[in-house]
Amino acid sequence: MSPVDYLTPFVEVGRTIFDGAGNDRVMNLTAEAVIKTLDLKGCFIKMKAYKGEHIEVLGSKGLSERFLFGKSDYASNWVCYNLPKSTFCVPNLDDFDIQGEKALMTVEGIQAFAVLPIEIRHEIVAMVALFSEVPREFTKAELSFVEILVGQSIHSILWQRRVHSMVEKEREYLRSFQEISGAINASLNISKVLELVVTKITTVLGVKGCVVRLLDPKSQNLYAARSHGLSEEFLQKGPIDAQRSMAENLAGKVVVIDDVFTDPRLQYPAEMVEEGVRRLLSIPLMVRGKFIGVLRIYSGEGPKFTKREIDFAIAIGQQCAFAIENARIYQRLHYEYQQLLIDFGYEGSSE
Repeated sequence: MSPVDYLTPFVEVGRTIFDGAGNDRVMNLTAEAVIKTLDLKGCFIKMKAYKGEHIEVLGSKGLSERFLFGKSDYASNWVCYNLPKSTFCVPNLDDFDIQGEKALMTVEGIQAFAVLPIEIRHEIVAMVALFSEVPREFTKAELSFVEILVGQSIHSILWQRRVHSMVEKEREYLRSFQEISGAINASLNISKVLELVVTKITTVLGVKGCVVRLLDPKSQNLYAARSHGLSEEFLQKGPIDAQRSMAENLAGKVVVIDDVFTDPRLQYPAEMVEEGVRRLLSIPLMVRGKFIGVLRIYSGEGPKFTKREIDFAIAIGQQCAFAIENARIYQRLHYEYQQLLIDFGYEGSSE
């Protein structure tokens, strides 16, 4: 008996991936390579959909559409329709006791099967199912071959999804930045602009909430001008002293707090924990080198703020400070204009 050639499938599938072939071609070629190498009836590869939690067929070979896509009231509980937590092998279908699934396999001409999870970065993201027309054992070498070959193809899809996600996120950043900039240029209504800022940041970054706090020059406290996603109890927890609450902001420095449980720069750490906040990003609002307030972004148990997210928040903070200064200049000019009219005794049109 000649040894099984495990190398050629890796070369063929790898070449197809590097040639930039579409996912359908890569996954169908992978399934075909599996059944040829192991002399099987068929194989399918399924994976979590790009958006959503449902499982979709990425590639298959040797199986009917009825078997792949057939509907059943019990399908949600079947071995071949859910991502397995561990490898599951049935060398002889007569020993398999899930009747609905067994009947479907019998009609398909299947006498033995195995289901393997595909784990990438400690997460099960896909599965591969192997089907034989005759009872057979699946050796450890065979299962390892399948796991590694399919894992290679799945990894290429995940990489494409990651790149696509990064591009979409950059587009979302740009759209949001343009929308906020457009609102600033089109309106002197600072309340509407700030409302747009806190809402957009919360949505785009997928965080718990966001608040713009402005400095009261007399008290040196920071008062909440606009917020989104945060409770009133949290916002009204007490006066925010600009000198005590992340004082680096006063010097124009961005403050990133990765753990509110342990960071000493927080004025109200217990209230943060009660609100469900774990991480905090505080962007100083500066106008011609003068501190006028902060843009603070609150996150729960999610990942740390990335450099791209921080850069995005800084850019929005600059736009926010620009909008506030524009509104203040307009209000000051409007007041001075009204005073000028009063000084000259103008009482309005006589018409």
